Order: sequence, then structure tokens, then C-alpha cells
Amino acid sequence: MTAIVIWLSAEPWPGAKNLIEMLEVPEEYVMKLPYYLLHLIEPFALTNEELVKYGPEVGTVLVFIKNSKNQYQLNDVLKKYEAEFSNVSPLAYDWIYAVTKIEFDRKIKIRNGVINMCEAIIQMQNSSRNEGFKIGKMKASGLKKNEGIEIGRNQQLRKIAVKLLASGLSREAVANFLEISNTHLELVLSEEDK
Repeated sequence: MTAIVIWLSAEPWPGAKNLIEMLEVPEEYVMKLPYYLLHLIEPFALTNEELVKYGPEVGTVLVFIKNSKNQYQLNDVLKKYEAEFSNVSPLAYDWIYAVTKIEFDRKIKIRNGVINMCEAIIQMQNSSRNEGFKIGKMKASGLKKNEGIEIGRNQQLRKIAVKLLASGLSREAVANFLEISNTHLELVLSEEDK
């Protein structure tokens, strides 16, 4: 029997990779125990090409997880593997959400039993952008147009950042995903919704 562990994170595997390391065996017993290497599928340590080889369901999910913390990388991957991400099953779609906590528009149409993740990401980005503009316009009374838009954008960034932080991402990972500096992230998080 062979045990395989699929590590569902964009972060490196934090644990031991063999039985001896897992058990912290005293030196005098190390040679008496079998080594039992952990067979680990770790998105962080594999290339996108290697992950895609795990098939249309698991491979697509692992590629998305690996690249989920960087919006630029994610966009590049969605373009490169458009055929795979245009035909994601509802189960894989739910699996991606459960792991990454990235919210997609649940109104995405299921066509022929599959979901187009490329379309989902584009709709999510457009929705966030439009929400930011709308908030900015509402706040813009008495402000210059650009100031109102910036306020709305920061409020939308704050909403997204709070959700990502609540899902367990570090502040640095959130700043990278939102494509803003750590200083800008701290400013956005310190502002209250007005």
C-alpha cells in the first residue's frame, strides 16, 4: 500500500517527508525502522506543467491553488490553460473555492455540466472594479473625481483584503494578490468604511 498526500495550499509543505522524521526516532533505532517516504503532491514545489498532468479535475485545481496568491500569475495561467479552465466541473469549482476562499460569481452559467473559470475570474474582477467605481462616485460629492474614485477603490480593496486575511493569508500575500505595496495595504486596512 502506498499513501499519497495532496497538499492543498500554495505554501510549501510544513511537515516531515518520511516516517522517521514524523516520529522523531532516537538515533539508536533509526536503522531498525523502515524509511517510508511520504508521497507528496505539493503545488508549491511543482511546475504548472507537472500539475496539469494530474488530469482535468485534480490538475486544474492544483494549478489554480499554486497560482492563487498572485493575480498576475493567475491571469497568465488562465490564458495559458484556457481550454482546461474553460471546462471545470462544479465539484472542482467548489474545491477551488473551499481551498482559496476566492469568491466567484455564483451565477456563472453551467454549460454542458462544466463551468468556465476564465469567465468567472473576469466577472469577479469586473464586479470588484465596478463596485469600487460606484463607491467612489457616491463619496465624490465635494471631492475631485479622482479622489472619489480612489476612495471607492480603497474601500473595495479593504473588503477583499479583509476576506483574504480571514481565510488565513499573510498580509504580504494579500498585498501581492491585490498588487499593492504593504504600506498601501496597511493604509487601506486602517481606513473605516465611511
